[in-house]
Amino acid sequence: MKCAACHHEMVAKTGELDLRIGGRLFLVRNVSYEECLSCGEKVLSPAVSRDLYNKIERGDYAEQTVNIPVLYGAHEAEGHESTPGSPQ
Repeated sequence: MKCAACHHEMVAKTGELDLRIGGRLFLVRNVSYEECLSCGEKVLSPAVSRDLYNKIERGDYAEQTVNIPVLYGAHEAEGHESTPGSPQ
């Protein structure tokens, strides 16, 4: 399969993906997908996508607390104001 973004070859992988659906973040573990080693694009098969969306609709998932690093984006602006919670 060719990557839709950069047209390089995709390779089959199994691992973790994050999905943002309806304003919620879902961490999907041990899932099959294809990844472009050139640009990093990741694609689920239609069958895997359907299975995951069905599980989300049924509430068939575990709620867990996961600590993740949070970064605030850098930007150039006059006055160089800092974002709350970011280093000065």
